[in-house]
Amino acid sequence: MTRNKLARTEQSTSPSLSEQMKQNTQFQGLGFEIFGEQEFVRYPVIGVNQPTSDYKPEGKFHNRVTGDVYDSVEVVFLGLRRSMTFRPNGYNDPVPACFSNDALRPDSTVEQPVHHTCHRMGPRGLIAECPNARWNRTNDGKARRACDLRYTAAVDMNGKHFLMYFQGRSIAPLERFLSQVRQFRQPLFGVRVGLSLIYRTKKEGFMGNFYEINFPDMSNPSERDRVEVVDALEFQEMAQFFKDYFDTAPSELYHEGEGEPDKTAATNPRDGVRYADATEKNDASVEDRWGNANNDF
Repeated sequence: MTRNKLARTEQSTSPSLSEQMKQNTQFQGLGFEIFGEQEFVRYPVIGVNQPTSDYKPEGKFHNRVTGDVYDSVEVVFLGLRRSMTFRPNGYNDPVPACFSNDALRPDSTVEQPVHHTCHRMGPRGLIAECPNARWNRTNDGKARRACDLRYTAAVDMNGKHFLMYFQGRSIAPLERFLSQVRQFRQPLFGVRVGLSLIYRTKKEGFMGNFYEINFPDMSNPSERDRVEVVDALEFQEMAQFFKDYFDTAPSELYHEGEGEPDKTAATNPRDGVRYADATEKNDASVEDRWGNANNDF
């Protein structure tokens, strides 16, 4: 048998690439035993191009992998995690001195945590235990905390899955939306929501120019068309996957990708819950609440 004939025979009897890949799946994971279950999983990020960002054009939602930009996006939230980081020198510190992947206790890899507990669960929500997690009034009249809070969200957008980060002024609208979803007795992944961007400027009284993620207010009938009820069963499997993903993914997940919060993007001094208001209106201190006090994130 000639070499050419042998080659043709082998080619005709060899499985196709897709067939061979299917056969190989029975050995999936073998050879990778030294790595963690999620170590190779890195989901693309949908970020916001801020005026201080390296990504252009500004004022757009941006796919950090493909470079596609969007004026608005429609997403289904599949999973959420909140994290906190403490950088004594701000973002001049590339690695946080202390951080938590659940906002409850420092990560086990932190060598010298500021406190053994970040927050404890109270009847009205989380209560700060660590001094860096507490709101403190400063000389300029603002309430700040030393730790940065961030929500990491897994979202479905047109059948594809991404991570999104919510921090600074975008936290309060996110939590208001979550509260309204709960009040309507919907699961997290039971609604598709349209997100847009609002431009905040120094002329309006803010300390910088930046874009804030705008959630629809479901209590406002004129904004309800930005929220669509979907079949939660369709997203249940992926919601469970991301629950497991957040539980097992490396801690860098909560500090990578989206970029640094704009420290000039402070809240409007007229917005938020002040200490006196918190005591009079709902008997909850500012440090017991997320994102509802004046801050400089």
